[in-house]
Amino acid sequence: MKLFFGLLLLTFFTNSCFYGEVYKPLPGLLYTNIHFDGDFDPENNVKEDTIATGCVQHFLRLYSWGNAGAGSIAKENGIIKISYIDHHLVEFLFIYGKYCTYVHGQKNL
Repeated sequence: MKLFFGLLLLTFFTNSCFYGEVYKPLPGLLYTNIHFDGDFDPENNVKEDTIATGCVQHFLRLYSWGNAGAGSIAKENGIIKISYIDHHLVEFLFIYGKYCTYVHGQKNL
């Protein structure tokens, strides 16, 4: 019984430490595969010429690598005006995870 409450407490502690963000939807404990909206241009006057992607991956939440920053993704791919941004999160337990940002916008001609 003590083991059960210990695991339950550890689960709640882990979730509160790793998922304290309010920007993205709360993922599942075992497996997550979610798409969600990010920022957008409310005037919607930017034509969508191209889509650029950047991802960050992690292993055991001890080491992560990649670039999912919308500004740097746009700059690297020649996007001069951003129309909207989408996100995608895939995770399996705390072993492996991948977070991607999709930048939609107008390319520099």
